Amino acid sequence: MFLNRVLAFAVPLTVLNCSQVLAQSGNSAGGGTVLSEITVSANKRDQTLDRIDGAVSVRTGDELAAAGVTSVADLEKVFPSLVIRTRGNRAYANFTVRGMSSPDYYNPSVQIYVDGVPQDSAYFTQELVDVERVEFLRGPQGTLYGRNAFGGVINIISRKAREARVAGTGTVTNRTVGGEIAATVVPVPDTLFVDIAARALHNRGQITDITTGQEGIDRSDVAHGRIALRYAPAGGPFDAAASFSQENLRTREEIYLLEPLLKQRQYVSALQGPYPLLDRKASTGALSWNYRVGEYTLTGITGFQSIDMQRDISGQSFPETKQNVTQELRLAFGGSGPLSGVVGAYFEDVRFTRDTQGFPGFTGPSHNLVTGRGAAVFGEATYRLTERLAVTGGARFSYDEAAIDFAQAAGPFVPAFGFTNTAHFNGVQPKVSLGYQLTDELRVYGLVSQGYKPGGFNHTVTSILDMDPYKPETALNIEVGSKASLFAGRLDVSSAVYRIKAKDKQIYVGMVPFQVIRNVGEATSAGVEMEARLKATDRLTISGTANVGRSVFDTYVDPVTSARYDGNRLPYAPDVTASLSARYVIEQTFVPGEVAIAARANGFSRMYFNEANTLSQPAYVTFDAALEIGLTNAVLLKVFAENITDEVYRTSSFLFGQLGPNDVRSTIGQGRLVGASVKGRF
Repeated sequence: MFLNRVLAFAVPLTVLNCSQVLAQSGNSAGGGTVLSEITVSANKRDQTLDRIDGAVSVRTGDELAAAGVTSVADLEKVFPSLVIRTRGNRAYANFTVRGMSSPDYYNPSVQIYVDGVPQDSAYFTQELVDVERVEFLRGPQGTLYGRNAFGGVINIISRKAREARVAGTGTVTNRTVGGEIAATVVPVPDTLFVDIAARALHNRGQITDITTGQEGIDRSDVAHGRIALRYAPAGGPFDAAASFSQENLRTREEIYLLEPLLKQRQYVSALQGPYPLLDRKASTGALSWNYRVGEYTLTGITGFQSIDMQRDISGQSFPETKQNVTQELRLAFGGSGPLSGVVGAYFEDVRFTRDTQGFPGFTGPSHNLVTGRGAAVFGEATYRLTERLAVTGGARFSYDEAAIDFAQAAGPFVPAFGFTNTAHFNGVQPKVSLGYQLTDELRVYGLVSQGYKPGGFNHTVTSILDMDPYKPETALNIEVGSKASLFAGRLDVSSAVYRIKAKDKQIYVGMVPFQVIRNVGEATSAGVEMEARLKATDRLTISGTANVGRSVFDTYVDPVTSARYDGNRLPYAPDVTASLSARYVIEQTFVPGEVAIAARANGFSRMYFNEANTLSQPAYVTFDAALEIGLTNAVLLKVFAENITDEVYRTSSFLFGQLGPNDVRSTIGQGRLVGASVKGRF
């Protein structure tokens, strides 16, 4: 019934978009629309945004900076249907797209790519450094992106300047101080380029320990550096790039607050123990190349990523390492003819280790090794049946294998045990879409696509039950959408109605702390999403995003506890997410550059943190504002405030139980930030 109500709301809305465009199509001013001027590589080949038959959003680096987006975790401010919650620390972030999320830290519901290289889940909330643009594909994307493209894909593309340049930003707030610098050196004009970028940020924290009186116990430091060598002759058939980046994070932000002290942002170390610590070093190397012959482009991308992480919490140490090697080779084709597409092959090799010290007086130390390999072939093609009608079809054939080798030493109460096991999985992820260009300003489409999360083994073993693997989880997405540019490109509107059916849900079952991952039941997420940008006048621009939907378990019976959660909401999936922003350029003659004021509101409805729906964060709204002053054409001063009302909101909660049945502990989001930044380009 809820889906029927969503359709009753969304279909007339899409029809309204169509009628507005048809009314305007006869008297639009000259010039191309904004959407038709944006080229993206979301489907692994260059396409204009208005011709992609699917839900894709794009934000440029300048747009992200204006919105205060400096890391992946901030992207929920600017993209529809996206919710990002750290669940305690940045290594274990949860990404929800269209209500699809994952309770497993190591098997996420989205995939993130940086310049074509897939990122490890422990490194999702990385810093955004010298970014050209970010593309966000919503809905299952299994055909082109394979595993973990279950809810969507985030593509991060680094800036690739062709002229020498230097750019820098310095920021100081009531809690943070940081800066970024980026440069391009041109040893051989129009041929050889060197890109260098670095960013560092210190956060003084916001939580006070009432036992010791120490402030800012959740402080953090992060430093990120990147260097790339590009060979890209102007107009040449071949180009190549080699890059290396490293990010070091040291943080104590995994502070869980008792419910009575949450609003005061206070911690009790005498009761809750020592402060946690997370040290993470992430290193990424990549080699990519393109060779063009006529309308064909052959591309190769080799990636390597190493994560070395030390997590200390509750007096225990949990070191983890992970190495990923990936290789993709693909051929994109098409140009002036009616047929275009891409075919390719993909391979990956993954190695993960996790050690525990054991619990004194209970269990002994343990070592877990989980390895995995995957291979796939994929293809997608678009055929223009007429000048206005196009059909797209594709499929991915994948093979995954996983292995586990676990050993735990004996403890006073738990004898030594260990096990090894292997598992193999095959899958097919199809896609088909139909797009029709009603007018030059409006395109409508229908899409059916599938995504999947691979099967495997639990990375955090708690009992002999973890010897058994869990199966892949699949999601079938059906959506209808439209993209429109009205009033000569002054108003861009995109909307979609979707229904996603997930099967074999991967869920932690059993009693804490002896939970295991099992495939339990099914879930449905249905809703409508929109994003719009209106250039109301030459000085005023208004933008907004919204998602209204519902994500529920259709069937869910815990096979260990027999608890039943049919009809409950999925964790980390609010019914409503929305943002509204405005920017106004002030008419003035006092400074040589542009002066503007900007404001933004981001709202979320109630969000649950567990399958039983007993832990939640009520609805809340945060507000940001900024004053931008162009001191010169190359120097910009920005004075800003984020979370102006200092809203205290939970980002995760769990029932600890040490102090009784109501002992709930939560992590919180960033409080009010007030500060200034200076940005210069040369």
